[in-house]
Amino acid sequence: MKILTISDSFKGSMTSSEVGQTITDYYNALGHDAKYLPISDGGEGFLEVINYITKLNYQTILVKDANLRDTLASYIIDEEKGIAYLELAQSAGLTKIAKEDLRALFASTYGFGLLLKKVIKTHHPKKIVIGLGGSATSDMGAGMLEALGVEFIDKDGFAIQRVCNALLMKARKLRFHGFKRLIKGIEFVTLTDVLNPLLGSNGSIYVFAKQKGARDEELAMMERNLSHFKGLLNKKLKKDLPDFKGAGAAGGIAYTLKYLFNSKITSGIDEILQMINFEALIKESDVVFTGEGSFDEQSLNGKVISGIKKYNPKRMIIVCGKTSLNNFSSDVYPIVPSVATVDESMANPRDALLKLLKTIKL
Repeated sequence: MKILTISDSFKGSMTSSEVGQTITDYYNALGHDAKYLPISDGGEGFLEVINYITKLNYQTILVKDANLRDTLASYIIDEEKGIAYLELAQSAGLTKIAKEDLRALFASTYGFGLLLKKVIKTHHPKKIVIGLGGSATSDMGAGMLEALGVEFIDKDGFAIQRVCNALLMKARKLRFHGFKRLIKGIEFVTLTDVLNPLLGSNGSIYVFAKQKGARDEELAMMERNLSHFKGLLNKKLKKDLPDFKGAGAAGGIAYTLKYLFNSKITSGIDEILQMINFEALIKESDVVFTGEGSFDEQSLNGKVISGIKKYNPKRMIIVCGKTSLNNFSSDVYPIVPSVATVDESMANPRDALLKLLKTIKL
């Protein structure tokens, strides 16, 4: 059989390539014709896909993580075409921070702003493609704006430092200074991994903030803070800037990128599948393996699996760490509790995945 693996990462345990290589090696050893492609929906692993497609090397600089600690962030620059590829998770990603240190209320995209500023000043790109997803932040990109020179002014006329969700309510107006000059003439494209709006019960706070360390009692306040900042942006630009599908990606930064950077907002997985000519690949494959760490309702809302399903593969097999969906039409094989416990799967993810593959009948 011709087998293609194109799986998202298993967050915290295996990268997209590690999942793909494990499945490919297993089925090639059984005599099948198996191969894999790294994939991302715009979140963690986005640069890996760009590296695979373009064969361009990574460049790395020192920035800040979501808790404002030093961290290294990579990016890819195509000097010939004048295109820079950035991944938010490289600076403000969940995987950069230990679970017990996640603090959604105080997390900042400041480090991503430093990355963006460095890339613009060093390479002067004509176009910047940003992959969103897997962020530890819920600040609507306020920290990013601060790093780019935007000032958040309080009621007494002083600039607020270290802007985060918790401090947004204190801001009374915005001062742009050289921000607009910095980004002038650059085309921005933003790849999102979800279709959630900025605000509301299906928005960035109520759906995603808890997995970033927010407590139940903080959610209403965090939602109110984003709504306040949305109002500030509307007032600054003297326009009604409506909420939209995908605006809630990466803690609402997609909203800010659309309206302040004039960025095109598009589905990450759809864009990347087109880049790798997935339509042709799917026709050649008898079986397509895909998956992610947790297969749930969010997986069907702009993630890798939802994008692949649109192409109607002959057979799609989903491998995952765990699942909360029992009525999905394709084959779904969770590691937990089928062949391992959570602790076992996290300690030895490759062994757990191999155990799972032995239970699958092609």
